[in-house]
Amino acid sequence: MKKIFLVILIISTHLFVFGQQKKSKKNTIPPPIKKKEYSIPEAIRIEDIVREQTEKCFVYKIEEKKDSLLYVSNSLLEYGWAGDNARMVITSYHYDPVKKKEAEQKGYVLLEEKDMQFINGSYKAEKNLLIFTPDKLERFEKRIFRLVYRQKTKEIDYLEDEKSNKYVPGDCPEPIVGK
Repeated sequence: MKKIFLVILIISTHLFVFGQQKKSKKNTIPPPIKKKEYSIPEAIRIEDIVREQTEKCFVYKIEEKKDSLLYVSNSLLEYGWAGDNARMVITSYHYDPVKKKEAEQKGYVLLEEKDMQFINGSYKAEKNLLIFTPDKLERFEKRIFRLVYRQKTKEIDYLEDEKSNKYVPGDCPEPIVGK
């Protein structure tokens, strides 16, 4: 009986030990991650944003005719692009209008020699005045402009200097790369 009991015990232990099956680990694939869809804003050029918000350019142009030549002088006041920095660019050149017209009719371009003077400085806006102070006060004088606003808006219509010259809004020049 001991032997039968021992055989039953051995068989039962084998059945319990070896008869069990391990549960297999299922390799479940996780669900795909859903990406949030964002609406893409309309593209705006950075240069346009900067110019709209900061840069302000005003131009005063003088044309004088002497003999057969036309003398042109442009004064450009540019301010508001970095802190209180401002710049005045004075450009002067001359040409013969008759020769220029003839060259254009023939398909040529008549080039003028331009003299440009850059005056760096700072500006200060007080009430209805804009004060341009050059960096080199010993060479250039301080300029005071009166701000004239459009009616019913706070946009600047034009600037007027001490000599009552009218500076109208104009295009800001592109940066010039020197040689």
